[in-house]
Amino acid sequence: MVVKFSDFNDLFRTRLYGKIQEIEQQTLAEVVVIIRSSSDRYHDVALWSGFVLETCVAMFMLFSPISFDPYVISFATLLSFLLGYLLVQVLPPLKRILVPQKRKKRAVEIYARAIFQKGRIHYTREHTGLLVFVSVFERMVYLVPDVGLTTAIPEHLWHEVEEKFNAIFNGDDFVTEALLRELTELKILLNKYVPPVDDDINEIPDDLKVEL
Repeated sequence: MVVKFSDFNDLFRTRLYGKIQEIEQQTLAEVVVIIRSSSDRYHDVALWSGFVLETCVAMFMLFSPISFDPYVISFATLLSFLLGYLLVQVLPPLKRILVPQKRKKRAVEIYARAIFQKGRIHYTREHTGLLVFVSVFERMVYLVPDVGLTTAIPEHLWHEVEEKFNAIFNGDDFVTEALLRELTELKILLNKYVPPVDDDINEIPDDLKVEL
């Protein structure tokens, strides 16, 4: 299923914030969901694509039995570079294929941890902040739980939860609906291990804005 950043519109965000409030009322966790179109621009991938296409065109014209005018060769190689660059820039699926999976994972992790720090999600009283970071281009979800949650909840459960969140990009349902469903499942887990307390307060805005 094609996933676009525009799918996460205002109507969805209203439902999302309602779901976050529901989680925080029934658990001790302070949940923040941040959605970004991409975790990196990957400009070098587009540049390399243009260079490779330019090189292929230049080699063909130079070694072809057909004789080409030097001006034609110069123009064709320049045009092929621009074409290769623009194709990768305007076709996200093509760029996604060209970017190694390991690099995408690393970019998402770095971006998520930077948001966690700059957004001061680790400043909650009981250290129960949780960032659910969704990166649309990479089609990945990365969880950053604070120490209060990692201490209370077994590590293998975090891996299972993250796998389920990442599966939202591979199912038949709309990603927005799948994300809300996984948040509901997350609420059940958090309620079991970090139930709410009487004097719990909302320490982090549900619509937290963090610019990097």
